[in-house]
Amino acid sequence: MIRKKISSSIPSFFYSYNANAPFKHCTMCGEPLSDSSRYFIEKVFKQNRVLNISEIVYEYAICESCANSMSNEISNDSKAAITQLYETHSENLLRKLDYLHRTEKYSIDSWVDRCSMTGKQVRLCNEYAVNGIIENGGLVYEHTPIVISDDFVQKIQDVLSAETKETFDDFKKQITYGDPSVEDLVFSPTSGLI
Repeated sequence: MIRKKISSSIPSFFYSYNANAPFKHCTMCGEPLSDSSRYFIEKVFKQNRVLNISEIVYEYAICESCANSMSNEISNDSKAAITQLYETHSENLLRKLDYLHRTEKYSIDSWVDRCSMTGKQVRLCNEYAVNGIIENGGLVYEHTPIVISDDFVQKIQDVLSAETKETFDDFKKQITYGDPSVEDLVFSPTSGLI
């Protein structure tokens, strides 16, 4: 059974990397994010094989209003294809969620060690994304935090319409400020918005 637990604070894993503190503003609209806000955070990592560590490539926080607007820009065909893809791969996710809730493992490390959909360990991924929901000043443990591996992102890419890919590309340019070095490094789409 999937339950919902909200932590008493935001784990430092979901802090802004540059500020080493919780995000203060929506990356899209710039509006303040408060303890009463409900918002989403995504962090994208790339493996540094030389140092054997995951390095953050980019991150953002997006308010619920901007996330809803972004979701509305995804084509109906893409939404249906993504829903089907998630349903096809949901067994691993449901097993993981059941175990973590049943054993009350509400530490971030237990939730972000492997892809939620494929079970692939993040240390084996070239790139991966971690998504979380913040509500009432704490991290929501329910269906999130969710980890999406490079393998699963490729599956998502394969089912997206050209229109939706363009929407995600535009969004990625906005949150990375069009930095071509970031553009070359990271995959899209931003799966946490779907």
